[in-house]
Formats: sequence, structure tokens, C-alpha cells
Amino acid sequence: MKITGVTTYVLEELLKDKAFGWSQWVTDRRQTALCVISTDEGIEGVGEAFYIGGPAKIAAGMISDAYAPLIIGKDPFDNAVIWDFLYNRTRDQGRKGLPISALSAIDIALWDIKGKAKGLPIYKLLGGAYREKAHVYATGLYEPQHVPSVKDALVEEALGYKKDGFSAMKLKIGYGIETDMEYLKAVREAIGDDMVLMVDANHAYNAAEAIRLARKMEKYDVYWFEEPVPPEDIDGYIEVKQKSNILITGGECEFTRYGFRELITRRAVDILQPDLCGTGGFTEIMKIVAMASAWNVPVIPHVWGTNVGLAASLQLFAVLPHFPERRFPAKPFFEYDRSPHPFRNKVTHEKFIMKDGYLDIPDRPGLGITLDMDFVSKRTII
Repeated sequence: MKITGVTTYVLEELLKDKAFGWSQWVTDRRQTALCVISTDEGIEGVGEAFYIGGPAKIAAGMISDAYAPLIIGKDPFDNAVIWDFLYNRTRDQGRKGLPISALSAIDIALWDIKGKAKGLPIYKLLGGAYREKAHVYATGLYEPQHVPSVKDALVEEALGYKKDGFSAMKLKIGYGIETDMEYLKAVREAIGDDMVLMVDANHAYNAAEAIRLARKMEKYDVYWFEEPVPPEDIDGYIEVKQKSNILITGGECEFTRYGFRELITRRAVDILQPDLCGTGGFTEIMKIVAMASAWNVPVIPHVWGTNVGLAASLQLFAVLPHFPERRFPAKPFFEYDRSPHPFRNKVTHEKFIMKDGYLDIPDRPGLGITLDMDFVSKRTII
């Protein structure tokens, strides 16, 4: 089998009155860069590049202009060789960020091809499933725009997640300690003590501020404090972790085994959160998982994007080992983004529906999804 073509699709839609804020800026649109790899045997694979702030068209440009010409004619089953080859070609300037997100999309598409060729879900190719469904938590509770009261809107949203059957949810913070505490107190009192509640500052604070905030949050039974400090500040992570009784998590802004090496070996976080669509795809993230397992640092993937990234992350979630293996292993959470997204569920024919707080992990070949090409083609902006 040989690779014969690489096609990218960039989708974008404005959120208008559904725009939402967080600690860094206001998100007024959703974008994605999808990658479809074709082969001479008629099998195609799809991948998605992680996007949060930079234009998705840059990731698509990396795929089509920098990487695609280098992999035409190669065997998609040589995914590890292809990964190292592409990484090394952009190594001097591309070790993090959008170049790795673009590489992630290619790698995910290659694994999709492998699974389809073998008639197996990707989790089978990666060693088998530890679990058949994912215990989800709702990612939402961003700062709504154009509402009379942000606090009241957050409470209403949180109660909606509880009514829908979620057992856990994540609140965005990072607006200043007093404001964070106002929102946290209101949400916790509304949902009660039986719900798991996480918070995410999106690296809004320095270590001293994060420690002060963590100590104030403890009485509200916060399960984890995500990205308290900037991703470059490893020592800050360690300081916050040492001085907080709340689990400290991070990693969505880190890339490849090289970026995660220090987070793991220095025990900078209690839980790692690599994003499959950003940190290097299946080929690379399994190396990160192996390294994390040696230090018994749990991995709970960051998940953001369309059904393509969601399906890929579910395949990864199936193969995550226990940290450590034991008779009664911990039941990890899976991130289920509920923030506004006009085309999240429309890019694939398959739909993901939560049942009793869980998502089923697809057991169909490859990623277990098929692109709705009519929708994707009509909505592509470049």
C-alpha cells in the first residue's frame, strides 16, 4: 500500500451570540483543520489538528505544503518511520505548537488507514482495550457573553449538566481570585456536594497567586486545578503542587515526548493531559503514556475539536493502562467538550451520545467514523 494523496479541509464558523470567554481571550469562532490521506488501495484515513487560538489554516498549510510532498509514495504502515522523518525535517523550528499539531493530524490519519486495512479498531492495533466506555465529564462553564449575570448563567448551565446525567463538570476560572471564588461558590452550592467539580485557569496565574487561590478553593471540594501557571513554568507547577491539597493537572499546551519528559520525571503534575491531536498523534502519545506509566503518573487526555478528534481520543482512552495496575483500578474521566460548536457533530455520519454518564468507544475499523463529505466540502473555507 502506498500514499497517493493528502487533502486538507479548513472549517470555520462564527459563534455570534454564543461566543464565550476564558482567562486569555474571548472565543468568537470555532475552527478545525482536517486531513484526509488517500492510498492506492482506495482506503482513506482522516485526522484532525488541535486548534485553540491560532488560525487552523496555518496547521492545514503545514500539512499540505510542508509534510504532504514528503510522504507521497510511502507506506502508511510505516507510521513510526514517517513520524520521525517529518519531525526531523522541521526540528530546527518546529518542535512545538502548530507544526506538531499538523503532524498529529497526519499520524492519526495513518492509524485510521491501518485500522481500516486490518478491519480492526485502532485500540486493537495498540494492544487492546482496558475499557469499552468512557466516564465523561462536561467541559463548559466558560464566561458567557451578553448576559445580565455571568454567575447566574453559569449556575443555570451547571444545573443543566446535572440534569443531563453528568457526574462531573469543569468550571473555567482565571478571571481574578475574587471573581473565581464567586463563581466557584455559586456553582458548588447549586450542584451540591455529590458532583465532581474541576477548575481550569488556562495558565492565568503565577505560582504565588495559584497557591493562594488553591487554598481558598479547598473547602469547595475541587477535584483538580488545571493549568494553574504558564506551561513553561515547570518550577511553578512543582511549587503549586507541593503547597496545594488539590490535584494539579496540565499538559494540553505541551508537545511530544520531549516536552512531557520534564513534567513526568520531575513530578510536576498529579495528572497529565496531553492532547492526541496536538502532541504528535497515536505514534507519539503512546511513548508519552509509556513514560508516564513508569512514574505512575495518570494520563487523562485533553479533548477539543470535532467528532474526528473525539473519536481518535476515545480510541486512545481505551488503551490507557492503569496507573498503577491493581485489583481495583481507578476509573479515569474522559473530557467531553460541551462548549458551543456549530459543526462538531456534523463532520461525521456517526454521532456520539452520552448514556448514563458514559460514551461508548467505537469498535468499528480505524477511528470508527466516516466523514460526511457533503457537509465538509460545502463548509470548507479554503
